[in-house]
Amino acid sequence: MAALAGPDVLVQMAIRGGLIPARLTGIVDIGMAAVPAPLTLVTSLFVHGGWLHLILNMLFLLIVGRMVEWVVGPVKLLLIFAAGGIAGGLLQVLVTPGSTLPVIGASGAVAAVFACYATLFARKRPGARRILGINVSSELLTALWFAAAWIGLQLMTGAAFNAGGGGIAIWAHIGGFIAGLLIAQPLARRPKSNAL
Repeated sequence: MAALAGPDVLVQMAIRGGLIPARLTGIVDIGMAAVPAPLTLVTSLFVHGGWLHLILNMLFLLIVGRMVEWVVGPVKLLLIFAAGGIAGGLLQVLVTPGSTLPVIGASGAVAAVFACYATLFARKRPGARRILGINVSSELLTALWFAAAWIGLQLMTGAAFNAGGGGIAIWAHIGGFIAGLLIAQPLARRPKSNAL
């Protein structure tokens, strides 16, 4: 919708509805904002940086979200999406509390759905292990492996694309993914063999 109206409208939507870490932490006040700062943890999920950003998020959500929905149902999928988006936004604020760049898009929320997908449909799980005298379950080892791989991928993405001060909110992606890993187990039941 904003893309049809022009770039100025998109910039205004990003400023007014996007998550601005410095605004949420109280460092800056952008008086003209229409959305209260805490609410931007949700509204920012629905503002995108253009058609490509929106299409990529929607495509990824369609492919991966559909599979997760078959296992957990539509209400739990929505909860995973919302929790991932909010957790991603909070981690972005925690890591960059003084940033005045708007964080927009649903990538953190989609990352949470992807984490659930990875957890639910992992073909091979490592066996339980004892590490440093602590018993670690198969599920926890799987989650830790996925988290390490995702965080590594996001850090490489940030190094490649954010070198010039660019705009990929990698901490929102990481926070969403970790939230998805944490909530996947209690929300999910094992997929039935006839579901696919």
